[in-house]
Amino acid sequence: MNVIICDDQKDELEYMKQIVSEYAGEHPEFFMQIKCFLSPIDLLDDIHVNGAPDIALLDICMPGILGTEIVQEIRDKNEDSTDFIFLTTSSDFAVEAFALHVNDYLTKPYTKERLTDTLDRVIEKRRKRLCVPITSGKEIHLIDLYQVMYIESRNHNVHIYLKSGKRITTHTTLTKLKNLFLDVSGFMTVGASYIINLRCVQSVLQTAVLMENGESIPVPRRLRSELKKQYFDFYMEEATGK
Repeated sequence: MNVIICDDQKDELEYMKQIVSEYAGEHPEFFMQIKCFLSPIDLLDDIHVNGAPDIALLDICMPGILGTEIVQEIRDKNEDSTDFIFLTTSSDFAVEAFALHVNDYLTKPYTKERLTDTLDRVIEKRRKRLCVPITSGKEIHLIDLYQVMYIESRNHNVHIYLKSGKRITTHTTLTKLKNLFLDVSGFMTVGASYIINLRCVQSVLQTAVLMENGESIPVPRRLRSELKKQYFDFYMEEATGK
């Protein structure tokens, strides 16, 4: 598991490094490799050469580029393969940060326990992920199924819409993709053209569902009662943990 840490303040960087290094020592099963950067530009240069990390701990206010901009740049090239944790003195960027679906936003000063709790949650989430390779033209994208907002079959292509806002088009069939979601909770086939992630449904309307990105997906009459039931049952299960 590759971890990068970036903060332009050396003492803050050393503090983060110490906590993460101790965490790595206590969890040798994760095989954590840690890289530290005082410069966000050096961090991006390293990513361009060696690829995106699994986990990134970032300050937000750094010279030349904001931590939120680093997240967007990494996501533009690597979809959602990296989990991000912000550690900053300011709460001013919290709304923007969570709009990027970062995993946590810690304000300084924070305790070792607070950061290790966050690492526990992020790594447990990664362990539960289901990633599959999807061919799009001459490229192969490794996609975390939980980052899929919805899938649409249209014009002999299947379009995969991710939470990040990216769309990946593949020539496979919706039936083949549907098999990937058989054992993944929270997904439902809607008619002959859609698979939706119930986590990304903003509201259930009378004849459609409204997704987080504003897209309205029509629901066939025969499925409307079933969709409402699955949506309600899924969130009751999420809330109670049962």
